[in-house]
Amino acid sequence: MVYLDEIRPWKTSWLIEAKVLHTWKPSNASFGESLEIVLSDKKGCKIHATCKKNYLKSLGEECKVGEWKTLYNFQVSAAGKHYRPTQHTYKITFINQTVIKPSDYQNDDMFLSLAEFDSVMSEKLDNDILIDIVGQAIEVSEIQSIQCGQKVKKKIEFQLRDIRLSNPNMFFFGIYDQRISCCLWGTFAEDMESHREEAQFGVLVCLIRFAKIGAFRGNLQISNSFDSSQLVFNPNINEAKELREAFKFNDDSMSIVETSEEGKDIVTQANNGTGQKLSCWKEYGDKNLAEILGCTQVEKCKVVATIYAIDTDYAWYYFGCNLCQTRTFKVLQEDINPSTQSRPLFWCEKCRQNVMNVTPRFKLHLIAKDDTAEAKFVLLDWIAWPVIGVKAEKILNGSLDEVEDPEQLPECITELVGKTFKFGVTLEKGSDSFKVLKVWSVYNTLMVDSQSETILEREATAISGSEVSPLTYSDESSSKMTTPSKRSVDDIVDIPDNTSTSKIRPLKSIKVEKMSMEELSKKKN
Repeated sequence: MVYLDEIRPWKTSWLIEAKVLHTWKPSNASFGESLEIVLSDKKGCKIHATCKKNYLKSLGEECKVGEWKTLYNFQVSAAGKHYRPTQHTYKITFINQTVIKPSDYQNDDMFLSLAEFDSVMSEKLDNDILIDIVGQAIEVSEIQSIQCGQKVKKKIEFQLRDIRLSNPNMFFFGIYDQRISCCLWGTFAEDMESHREEAQFGVLVCLIRFAKIGAFRGNLQISNSFDSSQLVFNPNINEAKELREAFKFNDDSMSIVETSEEGKDIVTQANNGTGQKLSCWKEYGDKNLAEILGCTQVEKCKVVATIYAIDTDYAWYYFGCNLCQTRTFKVLQEDINPSTQSRPLFWCEKCRQNVMNVTPRFKLHLIAKDDTAEAKFVLLDWIAWPVIGVKAEKILNGSLDEVEDPEQLPECITELVGKTFKFGVTLEKGSDSFKVLKVWSVYNTLMVDSQSETILEREATAISGSEVSPLTYSDESSSKMTTPSKRSVDDIVDIPDNTSTSKIRPLKSIKVEKMSMEELSKKKN
């Protein structure tokens, strides 16, 4: 058995062990239908492989993303000149005698080869070799339909931002802030458009794998390389975590209140960057619940309402695929061979395969009420966890069990009942539930670092005519208030260390159905 950097074209009887990193079928079938594959060995050396139409059934189906394989007897030839997905001089082509078998070796590494922004912007990289690049997606445009010959293609443009994380404080002075223009086409544009609101109002980390370096009107531009690229949002990698940590204290939309692990709120001054301005939500009007229920067009607005129930018809969390962030579904135990698979498996509809690497994410269905009506609000994970003050992953403490009783809710969630917030929501015609994009606290008192108190006072008084404090880092807002009498998360949630089969200990049993406005008023006071 040899490593990938040792194979040469002089023979076919090579034996290698490699991980399937990525697969795609080119939409341009002028050269015949095929499955294109990127393989990596233990050292991270990557190579491009091709499975032609004749072998799609026998060999192509063996190449499932994320799995390690041993491959024996294949053709090695010179790699193509343009838009090569790896730097390897050669490529692999499966032949009739190729044998692919499962490998016992396991390693979850994505084997990224992240390009430095300096290297990309210096234009010294080989534009014929595709790159991996990660950054914060900002200034995302609306999706456009462009006439290209006889076809209409969709495209979306945005900026990818990076900083020198070795000294993130320098960012606040505008130093080392680097941005690269990006343009995505086709389904990649549609995927980015579905995350546009998160990028516009929150911190969206975007990883583009096998991206093409090009130019548009003389300016450097990153784009997808036809079907071979891969787009991952908020990937579970250290670089993405570092970016989110760096940027969460430099949101361009307004002042930030971010709840730390200890439950202490920290406030920082907004930056006057080129992203969303402080007044972005001032452009949208205030409505009451009766008005938003009667909306006849798609729009955004702000509404003050009191949470009076948690809708327990829905689970309060789900498991999302770490690779594509899409919701997954747990594979039935009887469909898993315990002798070969000890960890639970989850089916990812987008990746079209079973995956093991998943993370619990909030999806809260709240029922809110004001003097005019009641309505349902949906808070996705990136909105919900700053409001609650703790991530779902910490509450579950490693458990991979799905919800068994939706009425068994953690206390940190039931504590939301009776609290009043100002919600920034998006309205859709005929909808009876509304997606929340931003949350502000109302009638609550913030406890902040003493050095930040003057900043908070300035920001709170800047919103005239209402007793509202900005509580969000953009739409990833935090409205979780911390008071001296508030218990810590560890006091609220006590879940034992577990394995994949452990159960979530029942917390506070509660079924919230109705609460009168008089009761809400008493609770608030």
